[in-house]
Amino acid sequence: MKLYFDISRSFPYGMLSRSFLVTLLSSLGLLCGVVPDLSANSPNMMFSSSAYAQAVSDEEVVRFARAAFTIEKRRQALVGEIKNRTGGNIPDITCDVPQQLEDLDINIRNDVKNFCDFSRVTIQANQLSVTRFFQINKSRNSDAALQERIDRELLRIQSGS
Repeated sequence: MKLYFDISRSFPYGMLSRSFLVTLLSSLGLLCGVVPDLSANSPNMMFSSSAYAQAVSDEEVVRFARAAFTIEKRRQALVGEIKNRTGGNIPDITCDVPQQLEDLDINIRNDVKNFCDFSRVTIQANQLSVTRFFQINKSRNSDAALQERIDRELLRIQSGS
């Protein structure tokens, strides 16, 4: 199953929105055999995963939102830097395919590798496995109540409460 995430939308509540969360989570999949693709022609990320989620506890929602928020801030900064360095062209970026990383322009390769490592470490630092992170993300797409819980937590994080 492939999920496509729009990374070009802005958030209705400052930095946060559903697209924010989705793209943040997309970036994290780079590390766990999930197949992301960021295309210059279409500012979308896509992932392929066969993980299925169980019920998501309140604590997992908090950890998921923290990780997603942190990674998304870094991802947005990286996309901006890449746009500046490449004249607005964003190459296909996939963290789980080493050869694709090696094929990136030398000017952005290390930054992308660092982002991939950062994403994995951030997920783990928030006491989630990369697999569980994507299970929650997949469930969020089909469970409006879970999406609402995550959105509330992201808004709480953003407001600094």
